[in-house]
Amino acid sequence: MPDDKKVKDTDLDFFDIDVDLENPFAEETREQKPRSSTPSRKGPAEPDTPVRETLAEPKRRSSKDFNPDMDMLLLTAQSPMIIEGMKSYTRGDFSSSTLSIYTEALKGVSLYIKILDRNPKNYYKLKALIDSDTDCKEVEEIAFNLYKKLHNTAPEADHEKLSAFEKFESLFRDAANKASISNSMKSLKKYMLMSGSIDEIKVKDRFNCGAPELASDIKNFEQHIKLAHDLLQKGKGEIAKGLKGRDLNIYIIKTSYLLYYYYTISGNDEKADYFGRIHNNYKKYFIIRD
Repeated sequence: MPDDKKVKDTDLDFFDIDVDLENPFAEETREQKPRSSTPSRKGPAEPDTPVRETLAEPKRRSSKDFNPDMDMLLLTAQSPMIIEGMKSYTRGDFSSSTLSIYTEALKGVSLYIKILDRNPKNYYKLKALIDSDTDCKEVEEIAFNLYKKLHNTAPEADHEKLSAFEKFESLFRDAANKASISNSMKSLKKYMLMSGSIDEIKVKDRFNCGAPELASDIKNFEQHIKLAHDLLQKGKGEIAKGLKGRDLNIYIIKTSYLLYYYYTISGNDEKADYFGRIHNNYKKYFIIRD
């Protein structure tokens, strides 16, 4: 049986707890209805013969008319988010409060990729506008500099430019994963005692009450314990400044014990044994690859 209470070096107080996952970039759409005009009468005698107005049927815009305009609108909206993501990345900040920032930055870079992959001609139609927009131009320069750093030459062909933005996308995906683990660490603290051990009584009470929050958190922990393990194996264990491989080990040790206990009381012996082995292995060897 895994023993969670023997691990002394498990203080999680340094985890970021000021998390705001509300999307600050949510946009509200408003629908406006056209005003209807009331036909006027000339006099009370005989009514005028109603004049039938012929309304020109709106012409449908083709993809050729629509895409460049809409693409530019989206690029100018998302590019500032990408810049904010790069600011957090260069500071080495992957705390839970940056999760929404990296998520929006990831969406923005994916938009550049979509335009280049779908129709490179549209991208070149937008080139003058991209060059005139400070944020869009900076995003392009960052992506191309990443490519140049890897290949010692600037991207010229369409597939090379696409590869540059895909590298940029990978950078933000990794950052979002780290911020997501930091956010999961915050959730873990809800189930811990001041001593650093898992609060088994609280977990059991919430399980017996059928608390939906517990079930949701358990699913979250299962996903992030694998993600934390993968980061350790890659040797990219830094989550935030001062939060490296040691802290990922603590997270895995604590989370695996919580999952072991949860599946024990729920009667799922197979999963209980699985997470019990993870807990014992990490607590015994305390795997660190910085």
